[in-house]
Amino acid sequence: MAVAKLQSESNQHAYLNGDLNSSTVTALARQGAELIRNSGGKWSVDMSAVEQASSAGVALLLEWMRVADASGVTLSIEHLPDHMRPILTVSDLDEVFEPLLA
Repeated sequence: MAVAKLQSESNQHAYLNGDLNSSTVTALARQGAELIRNSGGKWSVDMSAVEQASSAGVALLLEWMRVADASGVTLSIEHLPDHMRPILTVSDLDEVFEPLLA
């Protein structure tokens, strides 16, 4: 299992890597929420290095969407891993995420 990390490249962009599961997403949710609130209105996350993700990874993204909406921040998700798409589909969340995917 790869440790999940959220690394801020700038005020408006971060890289997410590792495994997203129930033991890793809580800390990431808090860290990402802080970055979103301090982004100045626009924030993107690159997920190209996410190795594995459970439904907890989708819950993480939903939490970041909630924080971004409440903070008036435009959220963009770059390189959503292909292995997360079936979770979105079975959860009927494709249409929710589609506008955010870069």
